[in-house]
Amino acid sequence: MNLAKAEQAIVNGIYAAVAWLILDFGLLLQVHGEQTLSFLVSRPEMAAGAIIVIACIAGLFYKSRLASILLFLFFILPLVLRVVQGDIPSTMFLLFSLILLYFFLTAVIGTFNYHHLKTLDRDANKPD
Repeated sequence: MNLAKAEQAIVNGIYAAVAWLILDFGLLLQVHGEQTLSFLVSRPEMAAGAIIVIACIAGLFYKSRLASILLFLFFILPLVLRVVQGDIPSTMFLLFSLILLYFFLTAVIGTFNYHHLKTLDRDANKPD
């Protein structure tokens, strides 16, 4: 993976995270309607989750490895827990989740490759 592909993988991870956030808020609006804000206030863990995802999106703009790992884990852990508990999601949800998971994983790989390539470039251009 070269530097341009690493940057593109990070940008695709940002797009996937934004799509995930919009989908979650859309589903929340569909289920709770006008009471969405009061529902978020009564369930602070959901609001904290949204804030963490927004912070990770901001971190991806700065190509943060920690943000990409947190976003990946924040997405995969609830999915794995649902499957382990026997609550198998629908086929469409599973397909959408796998697509987002692919983009989050490539964002993790992209951030690590980006920093590795930047370090190599900096060391190569360092005067002796």
